[in-house]
Amino acid sequence: MQRKSNTLKYLCKLLYSTTPFCQHKNSCVMNMSRGLVEAFTKAFLAKLCLNAIMLVMSSKKIIKSQNKIKLVFQILINRTNFHLGLFMGTQTFLIKCIQCLLRTIRNKEDGWNAAISGFIAGGLSFITQKPHVQNILRVYLFARATECLYQIGIQRKYYNHRKANTAIAFILMTAVIAYGFFFEPDILPMDTFKMYENFSQQTLVDQIWHMCNVQQYRNRCNV
Repeated sequence: MQRKSNTLKYLCKLLYSTTPFCQHKNSCVMNMSRGLVEAFTKAFLAKLCLNAIMLVMSSKKIIKSQNKIKLVFQILINRTNFHLGLFMGTQTFLIKCIQCLLRTIRNKEDGWNAAISGFIAGGLSFITQKPHVQNILRVYLFARATECLYQIGIQRKYYNHRKANTAIAFILMTAVIAYGFFFEPDILPMDTFKMYENFSQQTLVDQIWHMCNVQQYRNRCNV
């Protein structure tokens, strides 16, 4: 009986406790749980909005389909919604959990707690996802990481901020993708290549002409 009472006291203490370095209002456990739910919900809804855009773009396909309602639901709500939500929820939960754990173990708060928690949480969350979800995450997180590095450079006065910098970076990235699409499609991820191919709405003749140009370019490079 005494052992059960001690166990309950320990669980209650764990549920409502927080470290001296934590700034969140609730306990560490409640903060982790809340972060998981909020991140899952936001990621799920964000993917749902993107699917709604794809639904509008696929309107011709839906009109021709015999099972219109089923196809609409397949486009709007699919496994990727849940995979993306679980990724963001799991990552947020692990980051908060590992940070609080490191604060307790190291008994101090510095940049290493955040860096280590991000490294572990990001790795564990990423490897559990399927390749097509990993591609979405790579595209999004790479853009955010690049923006962070850009802001660090401004704060440390390595260079000055100009409004044209963002436009120049976007133009250069678009130029690289366009070059890869038209001349070296092998350097592009297959998902990216298919996305640009769908947006361009190429006919069969256009696709054949495209591949002939690619082969001609390869022949010139090999000479």
